[in-house]
Amino acid sequence: MELPDSNLWTHTSQLWTLPEVESICLELQRMYDADVNILLYCCWIGNKSLSMNEDDMQTLLDTVTPWQTMIKPLRDSRKMMQQQLIAMPSHLVDKTINNMNQMELNAEHMTQLALEKAFSTEKISPSNGPSTVECSFHNINLYLQALESIPSIDEVMPKISQLLNAIYQDEEAVQVALMSGV
Repeated sequence: MELPDSNLWTHTSQLWTLPEVESICLELQRMYDADVNILLYCCWIGNKSLSMNEDDMQTLLDTVTPWQTMIKPLRDSRKMMQQQLIAMPSHLVDKTINNMNQMELNAEHMTQLALEKAFSTEKISPSNGPSTVECSFHNINLYLQALESIPSIDEVMPKISQLLNAIYQDEEAVQVALMSGV
């Protein structure tokens, strides 16, 4: 399936290849039901020195919700197949897993297309003050506050620190962002 070009998809695909980004994002997804597309979107616009507000975040959440209704069952079914919890002929297992993985990936790509369309970054003025790391942290922190599945923001901060370090590879800037609480 040929999907339209997307600046967000290109950027997040590059981030995904960085050491530890994939594993940290998937752990945040597994432990806290965090949406990887939103986490990476927060960094994408943070990298443009853009900081969102609560209304902006709600727009993203409203955009992602119907897509997650489709993606989560695909992901869960793929995982069941990988764990061989579904009976089927062995010669079809790998092909079925690959097909499900491709459907899930296409849905993730379409989610990012929807995020780009739903929320125009042109309406946010770039910040002259905070760094790109601080903007990314601000955006992620705003997202985490909107998640009901996180018992405590402090509990997840070590993972967010690891994620920002993996993306920006600047430990000092990440520590400044975490301490400033932008």
